[in-house]
Amino acid sequence: MLPKQTAALAELVAMDLQTANAWRIKEILRWVRRVGSLRAASWQLTWFVNMARPLIDGADLLKPVRKALATIEKHKNAILARWNSGRSNARIEALNGIFQAAKRRARGYRNDHTFISIVHLIAAPIQNILNSMKRRRAINFL
Repeated sequence: MLPKQTAALAELVAMDLQTANAWRIKEILRWVRRVGSLRAASWQLTWFVNMARPLIDGADLLKPVRKALATIEKHKNAILARWNSGRSNARIEALNGIFQAAKRRARGYRNDHTFISIVHLIAAPIQNILNSMKRRRAINFL
């Protein structure tokens, strides 16, 4: 951080504002996400929850942060499983974006075949669709 940012952060922390506490919690969670091993992640996640709990107790403004912390505690094992698998949900999110775009474009159509066709038109390069149609025609003639 730049010296001006460090000074501004120190001033906010000294004022003991709830927004400063929320920002500190967010930054520490970001620190937890950067670890490379399961053991370190387990330790840091436990430390994070124990550190964040007193910062949000009794603060009405931080109810969303309290809810997020409860979710982290509830799903701790699933969060830690990410370090073993090394996978993310990026592909699922990408597919969801394609389906949502197709849903918007296929509005008014009543059958599933049209929706599936629109998904293919959005997601697949046109060459793949044409090759697929050629193969279907060749199979139908057999």
